[in-house]
Amino acid sequence: LAPGASSTSEKGKRTAANNPTAVNYAMEAKSKVTPAKYNYGWVVAMAGFFMHLCLGTLYCWGTLTPYITSYLRQYDPTVTYADSIIVFLMTPLAQFVAMPLGGYIEGKIGPRLCALLGCWIMSGGVFLAAYTTSITGLLMTYCSLFGFGMGIGYMSPIACGMRWLPKSKGAVSGIVITGFGLGGALFNIIGAAICNPHNLSGDPYFGAEVADKVPKMFMVLGTMYAVITSAAALLLRNPTKEEIIALAAARAQEADAEAAKEPLIASDAKKVKDATPLEVVASPIGWLLFAMLLLGTCAGVLVISTYKTYAVSSGYSDATLTIIGAIALGFNGGGRFLYGWLCDNLGYIRALKICFCVQTVLSLFFLSSVDNPYFYTAMVCLMVMNYGGNFSMFPTVTAEIFGTKNVSANYGLIFSGFAAAGISLKIGLMYFSYQHVIYLCTLVTGLAGVGAFVLECSETKTKNI
Repeated sequence: LAPGASSTSEKGKRTAANNPTAVNYAMEAKSKVTPAKYNYGWVVAMAGFFMHLCLGTLYCWGTLTPYITSYLRQYDPTVTYADSIIVFLMTPLAQFVAMPLGGYIEGKIGPRLCALLGCWIMSGGVFLAAYTTSITGLLMTYCSLFGFGMGIGYMSPIACGMRWLPKSKGAVSGIVITGFGLGGALFNIIGAAICNPHNLSGDPYFGAEVADKVPKMFMVLGTMYAVITSAAALLLRNPTKEEIIALAAARAQEADAEAAKEPLIASDAKKVKDATPLEVVASPIGWLLFAMLLLGTCAGVLVISTYKTYAVSSGYSDATLTIIGAIALGFNGGGRFLYGWLCDNLGYIRALKICFCVQTVLSLFFLSSVDNPYFYTAMVCLMVMNYGGNFSMFPTVTAEIFGTKNVSANYGLIFSGFAAAGISLKIGLMYFSYQHVIYLCTLVTGLAGVGAFVLECSETKTKNI
């Protein structure tokens, strides 16, 4: 098998290596322990899905920016879309700063309280944005508080779910992160219905009839986020020792004889240990994953944040572009589930190769697709789908390579590549035309694909030692 492509036997070994606690408890499952009738991990995954529906409203920016920017122009007529995009591009930086802290907090107070803390900060940031009238104010609320809260709570349901389902990391990550993609699709429609119920056209900015509704939109959305995320976060909890033993017994019953024995061998668990964040920083593989996430998300970040403003000049109506955005964010969620499934069934190396190769080809045709609304819709949807796949693959890859114990903090470090992508795009748009930046994104996405081959070679070398 190619590296990253896992047989059932290899999955058992990898689970044993990355989850020594489960291995030790699994040894106890040899005794007459009543197997668990169901795995609460699926409840955790679904709770994470609904929690991420609200965290994923980061992606509403592409649809809401015409309304928000028009509102800001009432106080400063010099504000343009090129100025306001900084709010979207800097939000992942706030998320990156908070994610390692979120991992630490989650380890101290548990996933439930950590998720509640993060979600309340995020919701509060959106609500307080209603009282701002400048880009600086939005950077402090809709950017900083939103991103910081999102970073605190982001990994809690994923890490918690992986503890319940150590052999289904890709599925857990895929289900939870699918919510992150679909949330934008849902709340895009709600935001547009509040601000522009009569489908007025902006040329390219809206008048007071639309712009004046922006504060109300922030208040409604902030309140909805707080209610939904709080209900979901309350369902999160780590498995007890007794539950881990019962779950291990259930897995041993379901597996074939060879695969059932391998996770119970304690000596296998000693071959790989859970890495600390400092060890990830010192690892060349950690830096490789950082670079791959940076390069691999550039095209998607650009498209998802500018698809609407780019197409306005070609005669697309606001309602049409809102629908395109909703469909695309549906694909965003679907891509997260798809690539999580591919990680579990084909291996993460193959999943990474597929994602980056397809995205490189799509990027080449994005600019010309705007001349045909059907082609443009397809291109936006497919590029956003592949972009979303990164956020189910990389938590899975991080857990597989560096273990599950510190996955929240470790993935927070890898995730900084996404924050760097936003900063890089902002700098690129300052010095190059939009068209040139798209072509640069095509190039760097191809380089991310090269990174997948480098990762494969490094794993082959490790296995041969």
